[in-house]
Amino acid sequence: MSGEESLGEVLRRLRTGGNLTLEQLAAASGVSDRTISDMERGVSRGPRTRTVAALADGLRLGPADRSALLAAARAGRRRAVASDPAAEDRCSLPRRVPDFTGRRAELDAVVECAAGARAGDPGPVVLVSGSAGLGKTSLVVQAAGELAGSCPDGRYFVDLRGLDARPISPAAVLDRLIRAVEPATGVVPRSVEDASAVWRSLIRDRRILVVLDNAAHENQVRPVLPTEGPAAVLVTSRRSLLGLEGVRRIVLGPLPDAVAVDLLAGIAADPLEQPAGLRRLARLCANVPLALRIAGNRLSGGPGWTADDLADRLDRQERRLDGLAVGDLEVRAAFGLSHQQLSEPGRRLFRRLALAPGASVSVELAAVLADGSPTDTEDALDELLDLSLVQQRRDGRFTSHDLLRAYAGEELARAEDAPARAAAARRMRDWLLDTTVVAGRWYEPAFGAPAPGATRWVELDTAETARGWLRAEAENWMPALRQAAAAGEHRRVIEVAEALHWFSDLWLHSGHWQEVFTLSTRAAEALRDERLCAVHRGYLAWTYTYPLDDPREGLRQADLAYGHACRAGDVAQQGWARYYGAWALGSSGAHEQALVLAREAVDLFRAAGEREGLPQALMESGKAQARAGDHAAAIETFTEVIEVVTTPATAPTPHVTRLAEMSAYGSIGRVHLMSGQWQRSIEFGDRALALARELGALHVAAQILTRRAEALVRLDDVAAAVASLREAMELQREAGDEAGLRATRDRVDELLRC
Repeated sequence: MSGEESLGEVLRRLRTGGNLTLEQLAAASGVSDRTISDMERGVSRGPRTRTVAALADGLRLGPADRSALLAAARAGRRRAVASDPAAEDRCSLPRRVPDFTGRRAELDAVVECAAGARAGDPGPVVLVSGSAGLGKTSLVVQAAGELAGSCPDGRYFVDLRGLDARPISPAAVLDRLIRAVEPATGVVPRSVEDASAVWRSLIRDRRILVVLDNAAHENQVRPVLPTEGPAAVLVTSRRSLLGLEGVRRIVLGPLPDAVAVDLLAGIAADPLEQPAGLRRLARLCANVPLALRIAGNRLSGGPGWTADDLADRLDRQERRLDGLAVGDLEVRAAFGLSHQQLSEPGRRLFRRLALAPGASVSVELAAVLADGSPTDTEDALDELLDLSLVQQRRDGRFTSHDLLRAYAGEELARAEDAPARAAAARRMRDWLLDTTVVAGRWYEPAFGAPAPGATRWVELDTAETARGWLRAEAENWMPALRQAAAAGEHRRVIEVAEALHWFSDLWLHSGHWQEVFTLSTRAAEALRDERLCAVHRGYLAWTYTYPLDDPREGLRQADLAYGHACRAGDVAQQGWARYYGAWALGSSGAHEQALVLAREAVDLFRAAGEREGLPQALMESGKAQARAGDHAAAIETFTEVIEVVTTPATAPTPHVTRLAEMSAYGSIGRVHLMSGQWQRSIEFGDRALALARELGALHVAAQILTRRAEALVRLDDVAAAVASLREAMELQREAGDEAGLRATRDRVDELLRC
């Protein structure tokens, strides 16, 4: 053999000399016919030794020819390295982060998927996406390290530079990978389609792992994906790359609290650092790995700073991103690379989302901020989603972490002047409070269903829709109400609080009512309106007595309300104040005093012709009688309630009638339970339960179900009792009644142990 003879020439001579076709040699050696063809054509000039040995075995070569074939392959590899010594180095994996922390579930998912690559099966592809700074590259590089044993034929890494003005072209990506995997390759076709065919031929039988980092779009990635295993591909991108089919998708978010603190502590490496300071600092970093790393580096190399020192600096919102920069690591710059990819409508929406006071927004609220239609806003939100600048929750709302919000706030201040920002904020506040009033009035006896088109962008056409909106948007309408109060919009605050009065009874455990009715009471005082002061002090009395379980303060507020009502000369409000006082006294165990005030409230309501208050004062009288042990009198009073609300001459509005009937039937059932009349208790309780479900009174329905369960236990039907309690648990969970849920769960466990 001549010293100038190439591997392709040697292989072709030996194959034809053995009277073998490409297909026959492929079958005899186990090397694909495409790989053999590439070698003979000079596309592959330096294959791996084991591939050449398999060909020598398939050709049944003697020692001399076998040595010649192996020597030609070695020479081809040497020539390839000499022509481009950095070819493989350009695709080597970057350094693994030595203090990689957390992400175990995501890491296991990546490793499991890639390690499962099998010849003949579709080549596995994992896409890891998420916003800037969440550690996408660190995760896949860590996974590549753990996959070393599963990829004996090599691991290759290409930064696709997806956020550059001109990302790497698909042809350049293929050229780089082909030369890294097969250094002996001659000319790589310029056509992406042809280069992709060469690439897939090269990797067909190889157990390799390819990491494509920072992808800009699907077309950068798709030509590299293997037709079938055993090759596997890991892709990272800030974009969602929804056009890629057949890929395992893993979306990263900020780290869990405990993991974020562990990462920060590991980087800071200061055993004297206090956990509370680290937790505070991690929270200010929004648990974002890049921010945590910067903060940790500043702690470890700073001028004797503690976590609290750095947290104090970061706690100033206007300096948050300034403090998260060290060396060439900068959170602001990382976010900026994503921001610059946005269209102008996308940028406008992104920066205005910083005005939303809550942690999330609906499409409709985003449209109000963008001053556009929901349809156009959905397009802009899709753009933000694609770049991971917002995330969409399972309930359909959009959110982002605090650092992205801080960056959006900077962009808002940079791009829009103060009047424009104020106009957008005012537009949002007006929309939130206008919609809150309409939604709340669904439950106000004097209002009910709004006229079609009464609200912009949302149609509150059912009570359930109104309730869903109020609960979902509370994180934004509650701050809007605070802003109105701070701006001295007293009438506005009163209007919102009064619209929410009846609804508040359906969402006891929201945690908002003390503040809502405190703000409205202060607004009434600012207006120097004694009647309004009586009304809203009464709402506060209810709040303290019932959802907050503080009857002492409830009684104090009721007494103050009575004073306001007397000065206003309003008999009906005097009745309401006495009713709230009776409720507070009854809740604190002062049953005789409660009965006195309740009867006074009944008389005042009768004198004022107050149809809505009368059945409630009668209910409170009956409760006081029942608590004092006068069961017969209590049942008689509750029966009177039903008569009052169902008699046309004294009946209140239909909604109040149903509420009163629900309370009366439920209370009769409770009295029968106290008297040992188990079956009667269930019968009356079931009537109340049907009304509670109709009215959406979740907490009342849960209470009735728990009482029903106790009656069933006395009737020796423990299985039915447990079923009733589990139904109550579902309602308590939906209502946010954590204390009630724990008590009911404990009772279920107790019954199951018996």
